[in-house]
Amino acid sequence: MQDLGGLVRAHLRNRVAAISDICFTEIDQAFVIWGLLSLGIFSLAQFSLLSWATQSVVDAALTGFGIVSTAGVTWQLASQERLRWVIFLWAVLMALGMVVTAYGIFGSVGFILINLCRFWLGLCALGYGVMAVGMRSHSFTAASLVHAFAMAILHHQPAWQFLTTGLVMAFTLFFFSVVPWDMQASEIDMPC
Repeated sequence: MQDLGGLVRAHLRNRVAAISDICFTEIDQAFVIWGLLSLGIFSLAQFSLLSWATQSVVDAALTGFGIVSTAGVTWQLASQERLRWVIFLWAVLMALGMVVTAYGIFGSVGFILINLCRFWLGLCALGYGVMAVGMRSHSFTAASLVHAFAMAILHHQPAWQFLTTGLVMAFTLFFFSVVPWDMQASEIDMPC
């Protein structure tokens, strides 16, 4: 999927000999936006002295910004490629994640609070898994497995769960923004 009209050029001031500029498609931009947001949200949870309630409000605002901005950036291309369902999938997963997180924080539900990182990694594993099936993509299957594996190893570093979660989510997104990933035309069209 390429839309050359929507490329963003980031010219490097101090050019390295072989690299004159970096170009990001709309899809790449969405991956970068979510990568930065994920890293910011989970770093805030790991290092901030803000209350959980304040963090929940900030995180909800950042997640809402992410949903709206990436949907706006990718809508036209997703419509052309008959992939609007991907935008809806991630919007629903992220909104669901924020509702459950807010419920856990404001309702003082210990089970949710203890498992927030596993929950978010699970949402991402589910999202990548659905994309893998719907787009017949080995890359997204691998991303789903990476997130599932990360869920399994979180108990080995309980003090760094939020940072670990943020890094896994962000680096996966950054990886997809710079490396071509596979997608095969599906014989069964998804809705939208």
